Amino acid sequence: MSYFSYPRIHFSGHFKASPSTINNAPDNFDPACYPSPNELQKVELYWNPRGDGGFNLVDCKVTRVDYADGSVATTPEQDPIVGQPVVSVRNPGFPIDAAIVDLDPMQQNVSEIWGLVIQIGDASVNLTGNFSAIAFTSIWVQAQGPNAPHSSASGSGIYQSTLKNLQVTGDPGASKFLQHFAGQPSAECSFNFNLNSHNNSPPIYQFNAKTFDAMRALDPPVPEAVLQKLMPMQELVQNLPPHGQPRGDVPTQDFVLFMLGEYLTTDEYNNQAERILNATSTTYHGSGPQDFLFGLVSGTAAPTVAGEPTNFVANRMLNPTENSPAFDAPFVVAGNGTSLVLNLGNSLPTENPGFVAWNAKLGTLTLVALTDGLNPDGATSITTIPYDDPAFLTEAAGFFSFTLPRDCSTTPLGLVSEVSGTRTLILAENLEGYYLRADQFVFRMNPGLPTTAEFPRGETATATVHALRFGEPVPDGTPITVTMMTPKQAFDYTNNTVGTGGTIGLKNLSVPPEAVQVNGTTIHADALSVTATTVGGVATFNLSCTDPGNPRHYISGQIYFLNYMFADATIAKGYHQNSDDLLSLQVYSQDWEPDAPTTLAKWGRIYKVMNMLTDEKAVSSLNLRNLIKTMLERPYSAREHMPLTRDLGAAAHNKIISWINHLNNG
Repeated sequence: MSYFSYPRIHFSGHFKASPSTINNAPDNFDPACYPSPNELQKVELYWNPRGDGGFNLVDCKVTRVDYADGSVATTPEQDPIVGQPVVSVRNPGFPIDAAIVDLDPMQQNVSEIWGLVIQIGDASVNLTGNFSAIAFTSIWVQAQGPNAPHSSASGSGIYQSTLKNLQVTGDPGASKFLQHFAGQPSAECSFNFNLNSHNNSPPIYQFNAKTFDAMRALDPPVPEAVLQKLMPMQELVQNLPPHGQPRGDVPTQDFVLFMLGEYLTTDEYNNQAERILNATSTTYHGSGPQDFLFGLVSGTAAPTVAGEPTNFVANRMLNPTENSPAFDAPFVVAGNGTSLVLNLGNSLPTENPGFVAWNAKLGTLTLVALTDGLNPDGATSITTIPYDDPAFLTEAAGFFSFTLPRDCSTTPLGLVSEVSGTRTLILAENLEGYYLRADQFVFRMNPGLPTTAEFPRGETATATVHALRFGEPVPDGTPITVTMMTPKQAFDYTNNTVGTGGTIGLKNLSVPPEAVQVNGTTIHADALSVTATTVGGVATFNLSCTDPGNPRHYISGQIYFLNYMFADATIAKGYHQNSDDLLSLQVYSQDWEPDAPTTLAKWGRIYKVMNMLTDEKAVSSLNLRNLIKTMLERPYSAREHMPLTRDLGAAAHNKIISWINHLNNG
């Protein structure tokens, strides 16, 4: 039951995510983009080019506690954990709480959080644990109204993992939640949270002929010598036209100030930077009500259950029907088939970004038993869902509990929306009750290196795919297949081009296919599948890899996607699969950079927050090189680990260490 177990807390608040975005575009990795640190005309900046890669929870508080007897606490008097903070713990002296990173420019739908430490409670009484790194999933467009922004502010997704190495500080007092963990020091905590309304629309500063003339017209004018130095700013792009903003539209004040520091002397910067910002700033239009880089979060935490997967609920799932405005909703039926707990926290559409479900779109929501197939008029109504209660998505994180009138342990369930007398089935369980999901679904692999507990990113990995029917493991021997997704399946492109000019990262995706083996078999991208049968409801796929070479020329290694599905064609035909339910593999090249300084300089230019790496002389200095070495040698899971190495394979990582050791040894 993972986070569905008891005692269960819910929380809500805000989050901040500040990824660096220059690495979003494969072509930005081309060394030709960087003839010098100051010539960035070919680079697509995207929306946060100076992002520090940080993730943290902001102003989050416990809103409710659910207990096994069906009672709830919504005030501190009922349970003192209510109203207490849920925070990401910062390491003093380090600028971010945790690191958020993409797997690859060609797979940005599995952004992972590394080094997150969660504290539930205040400084004197709390539960603290390490969040095991995992990617988000179940991403969809939640805000669907006519005025909803066409950006991530309208999107929603979830993270689910486990808090480990738990510590209870202080006296739990009357909090049954804290009491549980204080009494079980070896326990772990399942931690699930929904993110939405993230504002990734940056403030824009315009550097063009019009604003340059305006700076000349100031009293006193910005000196012409300064304006001449700033002329390259007119060539910068947030995204390449015609798809993005025009040249000279530069995102974020941080990046503008950074570039001014690149171009101007100290005196020029001190005298003119504020005037330049004022002259080039534009009226800000954010995507939604949250501040830039901020969004909304709601979540749930509860004791783990032995044998449960880490990253999803191994029970039952409601899936969207065709043209449904809603999204996947996990649920549990227990207690002889009569005790239901349904999680709609990432499932209901909103008109605009936020935690207010769209009543006009949904009307009355009724939980139903699908006693007449997918016919909403033939379904048996069970109860209405009070989703329009303002506290439903914030205080209760979208959880709904109900005692069913009869045993529904093998009865498919659904959700019917009724608007103006019209009934529509918007969510439905597979009529045969099937559900298929991999636990770990993101893999970083380094050919030629053994996989160990200390180094889990070697040349082998294990993917476990859970197959369930009405929340129970399918019979042993049920076949599950894995196939490789081809570039045409993954991305829509014509004649090996993308957009106006093509992207080499896209054209060469998933090649060479023979670099990935599943259960000892090479999967060719357009022909072969590999089948494994379940044991205890789990199909195991042993992944291995060989060096893919350098098919994308300037991005290390290759990205591969593996689809999994029921092998039985009848089951597969009626099964709805979430588009995120696939395996994403990053297979690094064993050697792709000529030397360590080149590697550091290139990545210093992609991540402008690490721009000091572009100066080989500076990097070679004793203090800086040993700082780099210290960060590289920290545990991979630590937030203090140098961020760029999550985009580099072990070969390049080891090469940098060896180079620094060589310098240190004289």
